Amino acid sequence: MNKFRRKIQIFNGVGWLGFDDREISSLFSVLDSSSFKISKGELSVAFLDKEAMQNLHRKFSNDSTLTDVITFVGDKQMNFAGEICVSPDYALGNYKTYGTTFSEELSLYLIHGYLHIYGLNDISQDEAKKMREGENICMSLVKNANMLPTFLTHYSVAK
Repeated sequence: MNKFRRKIQIFNGVGWLGFDDREISSLFSVLDSSSFKISKGELSVAFLDKEAMQNLHRKFSNDSTLTDVITFVGDKQMNFAGEICVSPDYALGNYKTYGTTFSEELSLYLIHGYLHIYGLNDISQDEAKKMREGENICMSLVKNANMLPTFLTHYSVAK
């Protein structure tokens, strides 16, 4: 694994969500060692509740629906890689539909946000295909390194 250790600020705005910050940092260390390296600098990760995520989506996309991930690319001059805002509520409502665990689904959102900062998009069909390929590669790297974070909830859907 890469010796570079990125500073990561993690905010948990969801009262029912539990996790170990070190596991989140380890996931990003794996990604920082991949071919999808983003610029050096601090990375901010925010786990937001449904209302906060909808408000953010409304403010920046003029869409008040709940979404999985909202990403802001940082500023290299300020040594800031970017910010990834994820919705545990969205993951909670979707992980069974996709045949994943809650932890896998929420980790996928972190990976998806990281790939947005890297420069991948998913607006067109071609872009979405590249994004899915990147997600699959990154999820495999994280799982093979045994660095998939465990997210706990008071809803007892752990892992």
